[in-house]
Amino acid sequence: MPKKLLAACFLFLIATQLKAQDPSFSQFYANPLYLNPAFAGSGGGPRFNLNYRNQWPSLAGNFVTYSASYDQYFSALSGGIGFHVLSDRIGDAAFRHNQFSLMYSNNLAINHNLVLKTGFQYTFAQKSLNWLGLVFPDEIDARLGIQQGTTAENLPVSNQTNANMHDFSVGAILFSDQFYGGFALHHLTQPNQSMIPPGVSPWNMKSTIHAGANFEVVRGSRNMPGTTLSPNVILQFQGTARQINLGTYISRGPVVGGLWYRFGDAFIFSLGLQQNIFRFGYSYDVTTSRLRAAAIGSHEISAAIQLEPFERIPRRRMVKIKCPTF
Repeated sequence: MPKKLLAACFLFLIATQLKAQDPSFSQFYANPLYLNPAFAGSGGGPRFNLNYRNQWPSLAGNFVTYSASYDQYFSALSGGIGFHVLSDRIGDAAFRHNQFSLMYSNNLAINHNLVLKTGFQYTFAQKSLNWLGLVFPDEIDARLGIQQGTTAENLPVSNQTNANMHDFSVGAILFSDQFYGGFALHHLTQPNQSMIPPGVSPWNMKSTIHAGANFEVVRGSRNMPGTTLSPNVILQFQGTARQINLGTYISRGPVVGGLWYRFGDAFIFSLGLQQNIFRFGYSYDVTTSRLRAAAIGSHEISAAIQLEPFERIPRRRMVKIKCPTF
């Protein structure tokens, strides 16, 4: 019963506030186009990414998010093109968020060791709310539990309401052989996401700052791969929400391990395998907030294929970013 009551509270907040924050992934660099549109084409050749996140599966009304993307650098366009699709489901599909994004990025070589990438993104998004899937306070009975369908709330005539939005985002990344850092601004125009016309509920702008470095702590040889340490920081701000992520990756040969801490929320443990063109990653969030009694943790899986460019691209026109892939 406590788990169901907690899920009911989440759904009620969604119905009354309608200002939910963007979905958040723990394998940040395994979903590069979602992190920053400037990553479009950063791998050179065709890249395909798939991501799945199940947040707090121990709750009845959990959060499930799917993501898929494709990007590639094109010499004829002097930049990278990317496509990204995201589908987010909250509370047994009572709330759905689907979006499709198209992005373009451009490379600017500042000198022989420093490159600036800038990116622009257009997104069409739809948010829908199934009112019959919500639980209101007057439907919670102390003895019988949740009694759906008994609310006295004045609900919309239609059982499902939608909000369609056109959205724009920008981003930039500055990097060298060892260091990288960037920022992204999503929802620049803050489109109206209200599902009850003529209500107004702006889609809050999201600001992201990310930075990291690569250090070879054990030099490799012909028969033994080296060991690389990659400390990172990611800061995100959206409305009243603040997210600070500190972590590091350690890689040796095809194996990559990661440990992050999302302040006030969770420890993130990840393990990745990369062999030839294939990459596979798994991460688990251990909840540390006050929700830990009911929300034990979250699972996330990523898979990617990174192909070599079909054409020879001069280094002065396109330089790959040496950053983590999980």
